[in-house]
Amino acid sequence: MALTEERRAALQAQLDQARAAEFKLETGGLRASVSYEGEQVTYSAANRASLRSFIRRLEAQLGLRRSARARSRGVTF
Repeated sequence: MALTEERRAALQAQLDQARAAEFKLETGGLRASVSYEGEQVTYSAANRASLRSFIRRLEAQLGLRRSARARSRGVTF
């Protein structure tokens, strides 16, 4: 299903905000907040994985990744 320009812009804004929050946590911030669909979620280092999952879902909706699931990486020796 194709995204409307308005929906694409809203998703991109959410993705930008989520990536900024992830950067804040990665660089030592204690908390970072993201607003989307009328709600505000505050992330901390303890739930960073949840934030990364949210970022993957947004990227999948925007067509920037094939799936919202993290891909496993094979190990070769």
